[in-house]
Amino acid sequence: MTSRPTAYRLAHIDTLRAVAALMVACAHIWEKFLPVARQTPDALGKSWPRYFEFGITGVVLFFAISGFVIYGTLRGPREGTGRRFVISRFFRLFPAYWVSVIAGLIFIWWWQGWTVTGAMAAANFTMAPDLFGQSPVMGLYWTLETELTFYCSCWLIWRVGRLEDQRVLAGLVIALSLVWLGIKGAKQLGAIDDDISAAWKNLPRHLGIMFWGAYFRIVYDETKGFRESLKRNRKIWILVGLTLVILAVGGTRQFRFLIHPSRTWFSAYVVAPVVFCLWVIWLRVRNPVVAWLGRISYSIYLFHLVVMIPMAVWVAAESHSAFRGWPVAAYLIPTLLVTIGISAIVYYAVELPAINLGKRLAGRRAADFGTQAAP
Repeated sequence: MTSRPTAYRLAHIDTLRAVAALMVACAHIWEKFLPVARQTPDALGKSWPRYFEFGITGVVLFFAISGFVIYGTLRGPREGTGRRFVISRFFRLFPAYWVSVIAGLIFIWWWQGWTVTGAMAAANFTMAPDLFGQSPVMGLYWTLETELTFYCSCWLIWRVGRLEDQRVLAGLVIALSLVWLGIKGAKQLGAIDDDISAAWKNLPRHLGIMFWGAYFRIVYDETKGFRESLKRNRKIWILVGLTLVILAVGGTRQFRFLIHPSRTWFSAYVVAPVVFCLWVIWLRVRNPVVAWLGRISYSIYLFHLVVMIPMAVWVAAESHSAFRGWPVAAYLIPTLLVTIGISAIVYYAVELPAINLGKRLAGRRAADFGTQAAP
């Protein structure tokens, strides 16, 4: 197997990754500039990115994509696989992330006059600042902690030799979904403190979605993209059942809407899995420009706040009143374009060299999967 055909075969995953990253970036940028934009009646309450939860929908798509891509990098011959996995994941994630931490400390914290401590900065370089009781440089870092937890879980499953056991995957999807429902119920009863971050409370749900994506990949490979052996493959019906579990758990928002109609009825945890299924099975969009955005999507995700915050602070300054009161799109489009430009620079200057270094250190099989195995 070579990297070229693998990348081509999963080009539609890169395009979906681009959609997810742009959804997150658009949601954050829209919300940040809305207070200084041209106001309409009840503008804040009618923010469509908030109502339709673009941000969390994009994040859930990222989780499903990670499960679909990452789990397969551990499959195959055992010799050296664990080492290659750890090395390739490290060089894929951390170098660009470290650059984003430094940029966030400068252009978000220092720019706004917030206090930066050595302990906080050091904890953020681990990608798990919450474990050390420190504030993340950027709030979106919680998703990377979830990714790390998934990687460790995959490595442990591989280590005990159960990676190829689809029953383990199916059991994890169901068990994690039930655990999250239990946590949700305990929270409603007051048995769980609100001091625990939402990221950790929702961790079982998000891991369940990632393992669902992994099971999806197994069926995808065995049926050659859902084009062969559909009737004779029992795993397809298991996948249907697991998908219904994911949708049922995600649909708890609809039950809340029936009780509190003033709240949004939209559920990112229903829409994102449906979009994932339609995209991977049917749409299969392979537009080269969008696929390129997918390749730099990790940097888009990491750096859109670094671009957005200084621009928003500058516009909000009293001396720049002439730049306030514009349509939100007038802020959104330039911020996105600058983000894409900076993300491309980071990708080619930091991400890609680090990925290639990781491939050389990890060996051939890492090179086969390195391009697609991205968060």
